[in-house]
Amino acid sequence: MTPLDHRPVAMRAARGADVAMLALGLALLAAAVVWMVILVRSAPASAAGESAPAAVVEAPQEAPPVLRDEAFGVSLEGLALRRVVQMLQWREGVGQPLDPGDEIVSEHAGYQRLWSERIIDSTRFSRPEEHANPPAPPYRSQSFGSPQSIEIPGIAQSGWRAVSPARLALPENLAAAFRADGAWWVTTPEGAIPEVGDLRVRFELLPAPGPVAAGTQEDARAAADDEVTQALRWIARSAAFILALLGAGLALRAGAALARPGSALARLGGVALLAVAAWVGVGAILVAILVARLLPPVTA
Repeated sequence: MTPLDHRPVAMRAARGADVAMLALGLALLAAAVVWMVILVRSAPASAAGESAPAAVVEAPQEAPPVLRDEAFGVSLEGLALRRVVQMLQWREGVGQPLDPGDEIVSEHAGYQRLWSERIIDSTRFSRPEEHANPPAPPYRSQSFGSPQSIEIPGIAQSGWRAVSPARLALPENLAAAFRADGAWWVTTPEGAIPEVGDLRVRFELLPAPGPVAAGTQEDARAAADDEVTQALRWIARSAAFILALLGAGLALRAGAALARPGSALARLGGVALLAVAAWVGVGAILVAILVARLLPPVTA
């Protein structure tokens, strides 16, 4: 038998392989579509971005106490209230650590002007005559509320909230001396540069906790489980997407081999074949998601 006699057999074998590849590609593409439909329909509403309302304990909450700063005429409800009073002062030495809340305004020739709650004794400076600090102001920082609320553990101290001056109304004598500037009441006139001896006052409130969500620890564990479940769900969706791309690529490659010579499908090859396969795979996944959304929801 001559080599020409073997040509029809080889052609039939190659055609059979292409048909098998086409069937495999279509099967993988169909499986990816069905898999994506199942994944989308089985996902809970929360995974699709719809958060369920948290269960709230309906037990009555005690009204928080009213806290008063008589000096500034401030009355607010909460667990604790504190008045922070800082004065602009000189400090000798540059690069020294700051106390909590201190703020440097300027530095020059080894001296700093800074806002600070503590009173700095300037009589011990090397040049006290040029950097004299005024005596202690009539108002100092003070906390209001029960000691249990004020001296709570440090982890809860983050609950302090600055009180906007817009919520407060100072008595007439203080309103004439202080003006609102951001979160502070300041004695510096409008448009003027703060000078040593100027004061600024801020109020901070530790609000009473709101209603506690039921089953806090259980909800935290459930949230952790939901994160793992959601991650696995997205991995499964990614696998379905890859399966769709693989199926589309195999089907198109086999289809190009089986197509009539000269046809548009037969001329596909290389990058063009990959691009068309990608579009087909993406389109199949989008159709699957659309079908899953249109179908009635799964009932338990």
